[in-house]
Amino acid sequence: MSTQSIVSVIIIFKNEERFLRDAIESVLAQTYQHWELILVDDASTDKSTQIAQEYQERLPEKVRYLTHPNFENRGMSASRNLGIKNATGTYISYVDGDDLWLPNKLEDQVAILSKNPEAAMVYGPV
Repeated sequence: MSTQSIVSVIIIFKNEERFLRDAIESVLAQTYQHWELILVDDASTDKSTQIAQEYQERLPEKVRYLTHPNFENRGMSASRNLGIKNATGTYISYVDGDDLWLPNKLEDQVAILSKNPEAAMVYGPV
């Protein structure tokens, strides 16, 4: 079993069909591989739901797909909170459904947190 910290990556989305696949792929391309991906669907009406479910089916050990009860639209805060509630990692990181990460983002941030245990968070310009 690895002693490296797990990062719970949370992507919330609603109708991000155009960008969601690229956002997910930017997580899959991370040089730091000790992560779980939580996809929180805030009642999408486009093909975002199918895209997210496809990744969960393809990578069930790494990717989970969640929705609010009754597939309700609850908003960004409630969606992030749902992701946090289901996270199992030591750290939590967010990427929006229409954003991309550079491949070394998690590796760099986990290294900073590991070297600075007094730090509560790491952030950078977006």
